[in-house]
Amino acid sequence: MLSLERLTVGYDSGPVIHDVSLQVAEGQIIGLIGANGAGKSTVLRTISGLVRPSSGSIRFAGQDLTKLAAHRIPQLGISHVPEGRRIFADLTVEDNLHLGAYRHGWRAVKRDFEYVYSLFPVLLERRTQRAGSLSGGEQQMLALGRALMSRPTLLLLDEPSLGLAPLIVRNVFRIIREIHARGVTVLLVEQNVNLALSCAHHAYVLQSGRVVLEGDASRLRQDSGLMSAYLGGGTQTGQAVNG
Repeated sequence: MLSLERLTVGYDSGPVIHDVSLQVAEGQIIGLIGANGAGKSTVLRTISGLVRPSSGSIRFAGQDLTKLAAHRIPQLGISHVPEGRRIFADLTVEDNLHLGAYRHGWRAVKRDFEYVYSLFPVLLERRTQRAGSLSGGEQQMLALGRALMSRPTLLLLDEPSLGLAPLIVRNVFRIIREIHARGVTVLLVEQNVNLALSCAHHAYVLQSGRVVLEGDASRLRQDSGLMSAYLGGGTQTGQAVNG
């Protein structure tokens, strides 16, 4: 479904991603894990067209994405939930969701609202509320819901557990599994390594902008040397504690 081949990406300060290749097979959850600053978010931003690679290729369903404008990417079936949620705080919950479905007619949007509200009943209760007044967990649900309104076949998730209490994290990941069970392929960036590997089928470990390890997620999870060798201390269980 998605193929990155020898991707190199940089900012003004220099290269951040070096010669990265990875594959996302249809119907799977693929984990992209690594310590802070490893370049995980840059990979997702490049797939979404927000950052241009200096070399390499990105192909989705056979189509080259590397020169497409960012607004064209969602039309192909890719939705990106960025780190930090990036909701529109001054708009209502329902207006935020509507923005995710800007390509669809009203009848189709109505069905999409029903789907999102079935996944996130709290958003239905808060639909006329300012998005900025939601709790952290509710804002993450809104960001997920907005992405689903575009009917993606591939969902890019960047640190969905960031800043959330453990109980909220468990609920968010339960919903991610449910979204996947409904036929959406997922590329998951997550600093909580145990959480990512318990959810994913296959995983790639990124270190200093390079893929240093890949394999079956359950096997990697049982690798006692993985955390210390590639990820450093604290990343396997670390979570912030804001609800």
